[in-house]
Amino acid sequence: MTALQSGNPAMGALERWDRLEEGAVENRRVMTLGGTLSATAILLGIVAAIGVLVFQQLSGYAQTAMDTTGSFALPGWGYPALIGSLIGGLVFSLIIAFKPKTAPFLAPLHAGVEGVFVGALSVIIPVRFLGGSEFFAGAGTTLVMQAMLATFGICAAMLLGYSTGILKLGGFAKKLIATMSIGLLLYVAALWILSMFGVGIWNGFADTGVIGIGFTAFCLGLASLYLLLDFEFIEEGIKAGAPKYMEWVGAWGLMVTLVWVYIEVLRLLSKLRSND
Repeated sequence: MTALQSGNPAMGALERWDRLEEGAVENRRVMTLGGTLSATAILLGIVAAIGVLVFQQLSGYAQTAMDTTGSFALPGWGYPALIGSLIGGLVFSLIIAFKPKTAPFLAPLHAGVEGVFVGALSVIIPVRFLGGSEFFAGAGTTLVMQAMLATFGICAAMLLGYSTGILKLGGFAKKLIATMSIGLLLYVAALWILSMFGVGIWNGFADTGVIGIGFTAFCLGLASLYLLLDFEFIEEGIKAGAPKYMEWVGAWGLMVTLVWVYIEVLRLLSKLRSND
């Protein structure tokens, strides 16, 4: 039984299962498409439910602050929740990466953390580019709905392309994606570290000019390509008869990618709306 191959950094350490299981009985429970789809639906349902709750709480508080003070504000727990969900997501990712057997238990918890992250950014990103007044005039909710629909539209299009064989990633393409991902991570790290020392460099995430929009489009394209890697991981796992818990690994990786796609779509739509 060979290790699964994928260039997805969120799943890179999950491309194999315990080799001690290779001698297990033939009738052991194995990874199936139906089980993976069910796990994915559960995780996305958790993300959506908690995301909506957090979005409502933050936007409700912020609107009250706008009405009383005329300026946008989040409750005291807003930004700590955002930062905590980011750190928590990284911790869960590392644990699942090194201990994939924990996925059936930790993936739902990670989904809850991702829900907080998504809900907070669904308020912060539109307000960052549109301002509080336009956000509460209805533009914010519209952008969030458009981003959700576009995310699932991208996922459906990539799945159709993958299933028909039109979209396939070879070895070179996977290496290129991995290289671009490392470059993006280094750029994010540079932004964060330099800002701590008061050094400012061009911020493609905040720039609303042509180059900034192009940068966000690039990030969205890169995130979309990871969907192909997720599909391949799931397909190869099913073909190889991977253990049952790998269904949750596949669903977890797909959830992480979809959250990334959603955030980039929301950022792109917000930038484009700010230039209208």
